[in-house]
Parts: sequence; C-alpha cells; structure tokens
Amino acid sequence: MRSRAGVRRAGLVAAVGALLLSAVPAQAIPPETLESIVSVLPVWPGHPQGGQGVPPGRAGGRGAPEGSGVVVAPDGLIATAWHVVEPAERIDVRLADGRVLPAELVGQDRASDIALLRVDLNLPPLAPAPRPALAQPVCAIGNAYGLGLSIACGVVSARDVSNAGFNPVEDFVQTDAATNPGSSGGALVDAEGRLVGLLSAIFASEGDSNIGINFAVSQPLLQRVVEDLNDDGAASYVSAGWRLEPLRRAEQAEVAAVRVADLAPDAAAAAAGLQAGDLILRIGARRIQSPRDAIGALALVAPGGTVEVEFLRGQEERSGSLDFGRSEDQTDETAALPVPPAATGGADCPHPLPVCAARQAVFPIESFDPLASAVRIAPDLMVTNRHALADRETAKVFTPAGPREGRVLASAYRGDLALLQVEGLPDDGVILTPEPRNDTGPFFAVGADVARQEVRVFEPGRLILPPADEAPLGRLHVTARMQPGVSGGALLDDEGQLVGIAVGGGEGRYEALPSAAIDELLVLQDAPDARSVQTALGTAYSGCADALDSAATAGRGPLPDQVALALSESCRASENAGQYLEAGRVLGMTGDFARAIELHNAAVAQVPNSINARIALLVSLQLGGRIEAMLPHARWLFGMLPEDAQAQRFAIQSGVWGGEPALAEAAYARLAASNPRQAEAARRFIDNPPPAPRAR
Repeated sequence: MRSRAGVRRAGLVAAVGALLLSAVPAQAIPPETLESIVSVLPVWPGHPQGGQGVPPGRAGGRGAPEGSGVVVAPDGLIATAWHVVEPAERIDVRLADGRVLPAELVGQDRASDIALLRVDLNLPPLAPAPRPALAQPVCAIGNAYGLGLSIACGVVSARDVSNAGFNPVEDFVQTDAATNPGSSGGALVDAEGRLVGLLSAIFASEGDSNIGINFAVSQPLLQRVVEDLNDDGAASYVSAGWRLEPLRRAEQAEVAAVRVADLAPDAAAAAAGLQAGDLILRIGARRIQSPRDAIGALALVAPGGTVEVEFLRGQEERSGSLDFGRSEDQTDETAALPVPPAATGGADCPHPLPVCAARQAVFPIESFDPLASAVRIAPDLMVTNRHALADRETAKVFTPAGPREGRVLASAYRGDLALLQVEGLPDDGVILTPEPRNDTGPFFAVGADVARQEVRVFEPGRLILPPADEAPLGRLHVTARMQPGVSGGALLDDEGQLVGIAVGGGEGRYEALPSAAIDELLVLQDAPDARSVQTALGTAYSGCADALDSAATAGRGPLPDQVALALSESCRASENAGQYLEAGRVLGMTGDFARAIELHNAAVAQVPNSINARIALLVSLQLGGRIEAMLPHARWLFGMLPEDAQAQRFAIQSGVWGGEPALAEAAYARLAASNPRQAEAARRFIDNPPPAPRAR
C-alpha cells in the first residue's frame, strides 16, 4: 500500500471514524468471495518475482513486490492498483486456490491509480455493493505483506473522501479495516461479499504501521474507469470548463462551497447557466466544500452523461444541469479537475499546459539538505536555495538519465539563493527565464514530492503580499502550497513564467525569492568578494544547524549560556530568515526571551512582509512580557490581514494590554463579523482581561 506518514494529518478522519464498533466476524463473509480476489505478482526491474523464494512478510517494496486484485468481469478482467504494476516487466496472478496465471495489462489510469488486467480464465466477479452507510461493517481482503489472502474487518469511517492527496482523481471510501503493504488492489466488501471499493492507500505513522485510516477507490468510480479501460485502454473524464477556487476563511463561516473563478464560454458550466463568482454547493449527490470535491464528483460522470449542479448566486440558490453529451470535445483525461479552461498538462498534471511543461526544468537535488529542488535557468546552470547546500561544494542532481554532480558557483548575493553548474542535463529540456511580474496569481509551486518520488505541480494559490520595498532580500508571500522537498523549486504564474524560487513556509502562507533576485545572484558572481561571502554564509548556515542540533539534545529547561550564545551568534551570522525563526523559537521555548526576540526581530527586518515572521515575533514579545513592543506589529497584521482571526486576536490582546482600546474594539468588530464563536471569547477578554504577562 502507498502510505502518507504522520498521525498529525489524521484530521481527514470523520468524527464517526473514531466510533468503536465490534468488527464483522470473518464467517459473515461468504467463503466463495475469496474466489474473486487474487494476489498480483509483478516482476519489477531489480526485484525477484513475488512468491518466488522470497521470505514471507517482505512484500510491498521491502523485497519482492506483491499486490492484490479484484475480478470485475467474468471474462478474466481483474482490477488492481496502478502503482502495483506500473514498473512491471511481467505480471502474474495467483488465484485463491494457489494456481499462478500470466496476466495481460489491458489499460491503466494514473489519475485514479487503477489498472486493468486480463487472464485467460473465466473467474467469478464480485457484485457491486450499494452506497455504504457510515459505521457500516466492511472487510478488507488482500495479499497483505505477501502472506497470501487474508481478511481484516472494521467499519466505514468516511465517504466521498477527495482530499487524501494520493491521486489527482479521488473518490475514496475510508475505513479502519486494517490494510498493509501488499493489500493494494484488494477488495473492500460488505457483509454479503459485495464490492464496496478497491483498496488503494493508507495513512501511516512514522514507522509505516497501520493506524486505521485506509482508503478504497469507491465502487462507482472503479466501475466507470474499468469500463473506459476495457473499451479504450485509457480513462476519460468530463470537463465542466471552469476553474474553481476555495473560499476565504471569513466566507467559510457563512457557507461551505467553492467559487467559480473562471469559465470557458462554450463548455458545460456556462451552458448550465453558471457565471464567474457563483458558489458551487452540490454536484449530483455530493456536497462541495473544496475544489477537489468537484474532482471526485465529476469523475463519476461518464462522457456523454449529465449531472445536476446546485449553486448560490448572491443569496439565491439555483440549479442547472451539466450536460457532457453536447460535443466530443467535452472530454479528455483531465476533465474532472477544476482547471482553467485553457489546455492542461494531462491527467497527472491538472494545471495549465505551460505550468506542467515547466516540470522538465525542475530537478530533485541532494546536498546538505537531504532532498530539495533546483531550477534550470541555462543549458548547464541551475538555481536553488542556499540552505539546501550550506557549506557543501557539490550537490547530486537527479536527472532522467541518472544522477549528475552539480558544482556550486560563488556569488556575493547574500539571500537564500545559490548557483549550480551541471554538465549532462537533457539537450531537449526546458529552460526557465526569470520574468519579474506583479500579479495576484494564480501561482503554482513546482518541486520534488518526497512521498511520490517525482517532480510535480502543487495546488495553486494567490499572492498574499509582494516583497517590501525597503527589503533588499524581501520575498513573495503566497498561498500556493509548498512542502519539504519543494525548497529551491519554481514558483510560476499560469503562463509558466518563472516568478520566483520557492523557499518554504507553512500555515497556508508560503514564501519565494522573486525572480529579480536571480538576476542579482548572477550579476554578483563577478564581485571580488564572491568566494568569501559564499564561504562565510555557507559555513554559518551549517554552524547554525549544528547549534540547533546541540540545543535539541540539551534536554528541557533553560539552555546552558554557552549553548544559547553559540546558537544565537551562529544563526545571526547565517543571514537566513528561516534560521532566525527556528533559532528564536528554540530559545523562546527554553525561556531565553531576550535572544528569541532579537532573532525574530532580525527575521522581520529581513522579510518585513512575512506574516509568519511577524507572528513569531509577536509570540516571543508576548511571552517575554514586552507588551508595548507588540503594538506596531499587531497594528501591521491588523491592517494587512483584515479577514485573519489570528491577526485580530493579536490586535485585541495588544490593544487591551498595551493601552489602545480603540485597536482592540476595531479588531473585535472584524472578528464578530467573520467568526462569532471566537468573538464571544474575545469580548470576555476585553471586558475582564487577565493580567498582562510580566516582563521576563
């Protein structure tokens, strides 16, 4: 099974998923159900075939790869997960009675992670189950760890899951029935042995152990994709011809929906009467709370079909019919995705074609940082983050033809960018040219996805704030999603132009060095102090990282003064806002508020428009009891983020404790309009405030 580590992300689980019910007894499953489940034995390059002398319990990538499959039609058609057989040179299947047969790959759909196999034998297919109920008993049947078919039972903990993040197209049934490596492609069945879904993916703890959050492709989506694969060898999805965007936080307090940002004039959405600005409430039977919900809802609609859509225009609820039978150009591999009406990059990249093509200019790299990204800006030249290299002189660049060594070039640029010279990059590859732009988006981050082990385009976002005019090392601040591994990757506009180099961030606020900084980086190669600046900053970054490690091993409580001093001085010398924030956080947690405030002030001075830096500074100031010093930063957040509840809370605290009641009341009024529940607590704080934190 594919897994995404981290219990922290278990927020996807519906509340009912925690319900403790007795598992279905194994005897509730008709015994003939196992005749419709097979073990899939692919031969991957460099691996032995599953079941051929490999110790038991070594399936799923730890040894010989094995998976599972479900018979879906009587003429030998077997569905499995595409990731099980994608790299296979040959595929066999093992039946429940032990026979092993060769299998032919009929077709595959990367977007939904479904593949269709055929064997030369009639096998009994599983009957489709009706839509499952929440908390309904179900059982997972698969070849877990290559030990042969086994059954594990639980309940349906959520339906219509479309935001698990495994596939471009998701319509998952979530269950706590245990699934493990080797179960991928197996069956989720009800008590009568009817097919509820195809086992596909799991969330896992850091040790890859099962934590009861498992996903199966819903039977309706599986059936629709299988029909396409059997007919054409590939799946097609309908296109509504719209681009959808999530609502802002304040709007989400009033309605759960997504906004139509743009419409193609002749497509299904426009023909149904929708307009830009309408809020999509429901597609078919599914409530729509995010753009990815629309992906899952439209994925169930076959080309040529129709589906009802309910939407809100102003305060009026309306409905229309999305008709996908008007013309053949209503369908393609990407159509279920909420993309701009312009051409997209295909089912594995549901974004504008120029953005998807730019993936060829972004490469995973390994150096000081275990995994980061770099962007090709010339035939043999790449740019990445300095923090990905630190004091290293080389980096390993992963190309389609294999790893290449990149040599770090000196520049006197003092921000978080560095140059790599790399020989042997693809002759026909894409090269991105820095193109400064002032725009509100959409913006797309392109970089290495550690979990998927590929370069991909992440969900788009808008501009929060541009670089501050007075900040030579200022950054773009966007909502375009980034994650570990994307640092050093590209931030693009919807025309595929290089807007900046990704740096990182979090809490829905991400940062990038603007493309103009790349020009400065190149010009300062010729500076007489290029080598000394490069060496000093790289050494300081590495030293700060070592000091942070030392602080992490020092135990709880205040740090020894020499450790705290070394941490503060080495991280200040790195001139890196990210390290300022991390070191300040560590010092603040150990009670060294003076040094924490100093470092967080340095981060704000370097990147004044960074929301994350301002919030970190405000936290340090509050904990350290520097209430009056909070006021200018709280006012700044109040002005820049009128819809952000956290900004309003800081303004209320600072106004009450710092003697500016007008600021507190203005922030309360905004909070009352956007988040009445939090406003109740804020009112109590204003009317009866606790003592302000004392200076420490």
